[in-house]
Amino acid sequence: MNALEIPIVDLCPLFTGNQKAKETTAKEIDSAFQQVGFLLISGHGVSRSKIQQCADSAKDYFDLPMETKLKVKQPSIEVIRGYIPFNSGALASTEDDSAATAPDLKESFNVGPLNQLSEPNLQFKPLRAPNLWPDQLPEFREHWENCYQALAALGETILGACAIALGLEAHWFKKHTPGHFSLLSALHYPNQPDLPKPGQLRAGAHTDFDVLTILGTDTAPGGLQINLTSGDWLDVPAVPDTFVVNVGDLLARWSNDRWKSTLHRVVNPPRQVAWNSRRLSLGFFQQVNPNTIIEALPGTTSRNNPAKYAPISAGDHHNEKFLRQANAANRLATA
Repeated sequence: MNALEIPIVDLCPLFTGNQKAKETTAKEIDSAFQQVGFLLISGHGVSRSKIQQCADSAKDYFDLPMETKLKVKQPSIEVIRGYIPFNSGALASTEDDSAATAPDLKESFNVGPLNQLSEPNLQFKPLRAPNLWPDQLPEFREHWENCYQALAALGETILGACAIALGLEAHWFKKHTPGHFSLLSALHYPNQPDLPKPGQLRAGAHTDFDVLTILGTDTAPGGLQINLTSGDWLDVPAVPDTFVVNVGDLLARWSNDRWKSTLHRVVNPPRQVAWNSRRLSLGFFQQVNPNTIIEALPGTTSRNNPAKYAPISAGDHHNEKFLRQANAANRLATA
């Protein structure tokens, strides 16, 4: 196993190339998504300073006293906004709500769309919750909004290439993004001076239940791994000036499993360096309008390859997965 098993795709042609060059890049993305469901992207056009400012402000926030951080705590279990404290959830439970034996060793801060929309469907109203901002860090909001806008634009560009790869017109996915509920999260994995519980990880094995994930990571020990078809776990390398991109459940369903929503996890650092293993990742979880119906796209089915999933709205899929995590979190809190 080595880092070369996760392809690196240069996105420059999507911004500056002709149609043939864009189609070539789309084929590279298609190949990576079919083989492993993950890739690294270079030439993405996102300013390094925007990402660094957002990451630095996130670290400043996580360094605040707990009573200060809790002033913008997640308002309720179904609303993914603001601060989610350490030991509050177990991502493995989104695959099997009886799987989690211990909470994930992380805390997070989350913001949703910058322009708030009303949602008449009460089922999806939590996805429209307003963002929460800490008052103690004057530039925090500006840095996060700049990062959100840059990654949202990048997500649309990647989805445009996905459409080309599937033989659709380039703006096919874009017509479903107005009113989206995409999330920008800072995922903070503190130093680990104490020995984790048996089976406890920084983030348990799970698939992402969005359309597409764009992840910026660092080089601290104890990082991201993906599960290969062999059953082995492969470390995802931290390559300068790249993002990790992976297929979410919704894109896998849309492609009728042409593309893989791959199981992945964040492992603990080796004990000999656990005291100095602080890690921060920025994840942009690309979504579409919650009312969008996700079903096998034209060209992804045949007589020998029928649709593998029943149609479902993006919002219903999210709520179904999140309910599993919420139930597991409640069990862990009362255990």
